[in-house]
Amino acid sequence: MRSHPLFKGRSIPALHALGDLMLRALSIDDLERDYAAVMESAADIKAANPGSSWPDGLTRKKNFIDLAWHQREFEARRSFAWVIEDAMGDYLGCFYVYPSIAGEAAADVAWWWRSGRGHSDATFRAELLVWLASDPWPRLDYRLRSR
Repeated sequence: MRSHPLFKGRSIPALHALGDLMLRALSIDDLERDYAAVMESAADIKAANPGSSWPDGLTRKKNFIDLAWHQREFEARRSFAWVIEDAMGDYLGCFYVYPSIAGEAAADVAWWWRSGRGHSDATFRAELLVWLASDPWPRLDYRLRSR
């Protein structure tokens, strides 16, 4: 699998402190915590994404496949997914960066919060914008949205 052309040769961190939160690359090792958080937060995730049916029909097996895909994409530098944790290591949600595959200098950036454990979206958004404007990130149009 080839790296995304805009990320080839860039070292995107698998672990990054963002304000009082920690971002850690999502992997298959997160299966149980991720599945529990997604299922617990399904109503909130769908409410934030009108028209989307995710995570309807999600099973542990399907979630394992999704996590393996995210892990492999991160390793190949094609797209990036992190677990969002607090200082105690509690699983608060996930954060994703999906570079455009249409050749434009843009990336979709999305995140979701575990029900009842969210962080301030405004604070998180502000901290993300600062990080995405710094090295090692390429200069892109980062389209941010919580989901």
